Amino acid sequence: MGVSQIMNGQVRHSDWKELYWLSGIGAIVSEVVLILGAVLFFIWPYAPGRLTTEEVFALLQNNPVGGAVSLDLLLLVGNVVALLLFLALFVSLRPVNPSYALVALGMGLIAVALIVPARPIVEMFNLSGKYAAADAAAKSNILAAGDAVLAMFDGTSWAANTILGGLSLLISSILMLRSERYNRLTGYVGIIVNIAVCSFFIPVVGIYLLALAVPGYILWYALLAAAFFRAART
Repeated sequence: MGVSQIMNGQVRHSDWKELYWLSGIGAIVSEVVLILGAVLFFIWPYAPGRLTTEEVFALLQNNPVGGAVSLDLLLLVGNVVALLLFLALFVSLRPVNPSYALVALGMGLIAVALIVPARPIVEMFNLSGKYAAADAAAKSNILAAGDAVLAMFDGTSWAANTILGGLSLLISSILMLRSERYNRLTGYVGIIVNIAVCSFFIPVVGIYLLALAVPGYILWYALLAAAFFRAART
């Protein structure tokens, strides 16, 4: 099956049945990850910027699970699973507007790729182990390296991941309003939630809009899962 066939619409809807099933499951997994992340946030809050590098190292040594969660492991997992959603959205929305559907897919794929350098969790575990085994002379150098790695958590890759992912899903949500595969509620919820995500850079209120988008995404993922499963059964 070639790219030209996909773009020219020479592929039957039934050819994507397995992708729709997988994406429906992926939407449910994304919803569970969001809910789990919201609950665990009150147990192991986000560490970068709140804890010192030495405190993060100690947390990773004493409580690896809590340390990984506090370094946003669930955000990394959620973004990887979202790869299925980006693919299914492109396939289902291509008949509406292939150009915009492809732009949304490209943004989504770049966003997924950017989350990996934005969450260098393995690197922090490695530095934590070295710090625990180092002598006093070497600890200062490892702390400096840890400071540099922690700075990446709220750096350019994270910001680009957030804005590109939000824009991708916003475009897809707008296209949903012209698609028979999605009801209008799914489109409107997606538009509202992803506008909130794309507004994260607004001073003071942006971070609160990003937090308020979490319950919106929980609802939206449920609507997406229903739409994908419905498409798989068609």
